[in-house]
Amino acid sequence: MIDIDSVSEHLLKATLELIRDIDQLEPIDYDERAKLIYQAMAMATRQGHEVGFRLDPSEPEWPVAYIELPTGQVSWHMPQFHKPYDGHTTEEKYRRITAWT
Repeated sequence: MIDIDSVSEHLLKATLELIRDIDQLEPIDYDERAKLIYQAMAMATRQGHEVGFRLDPSEPEWPVAYIELPTGQVSWHMPQFHKPYDGHTTEEKYRRITAWT
């Protein structure tokens, strides 16, 4: 029988290793790194690790993604969403989702 928790932990570790490897390349592929960080955050959440975003007061234009691992906290500066808030309400948000799905 497959131990889903074990597989999930292995995938998170592999994803974090890919992020580490991308950070060591020149030039860094920031788009690919951001995608992997989002994936790692989702996997970490499923495993019960704390994740979230905070603003770096010294670089407020770059939100910071955090994951609390059993070995300590890890974090990365991330790009901001490039479009401004369009003023949608909660109701409009769900109308848009319904229309799209």
